[in-house]
Amino acid sequence: MVFYAYVKYVTDNSGYRYVITFASREVADEWWRAVSTSTVTSFVTSVQRVNAQFYTHNVGVANAADSLTTTGVATQFLGKVFFTWLNDLGGRGLSIIPPLEHFADHISGNSFFIRSKVAPYDYWYYPTSSNTTNAVYVSRTERTRFTVSLTAALQAPS
Repeated sequence: MVFYAYVKYVTDNSGYRYVITFASREVADEWWRAVSTSTVTSFVTSVQRVNAQFYTHNVGVANAADSLTTTGVATQFLGKVFFTWLNDLGGRGLSIIPPLEHFADHISGNSFFIRSKVAPYDYWYYPTSSNTTNAVYVSRTERTRFTVSLTAALQAPS
């Protein structure tokens, strides 16, 4: 199922606003990982993730839409992602993304049970006692709640 997000120009309220259409939620996560860890530092600096469906960019540094055509950023997503330029602040058109089914924001600081998409009865399990190797196991009878969050270096500035 396609997944949508907005991206807004961080220093201006009237232009360079887009709807990003991803082939799936997974593609959105992979695109963000590619952009945020790119060797092209202007994109790492410019594009920031506010939440799963909202990004900002400073087009004076790098335009998020160019991530698909700039070598070293996210060119591998050219056939899986596209940017649609939104109407301007004057309101000459109303462009909204459609409502999505319930989804979890995987980078939220919340905790989740992690399971296999292929075998949905297989969960990650981390035994708290007698786990001298600090290993994570797959289990059909036990499961552990994991907390997923960004490291301080990757968080958007407040």
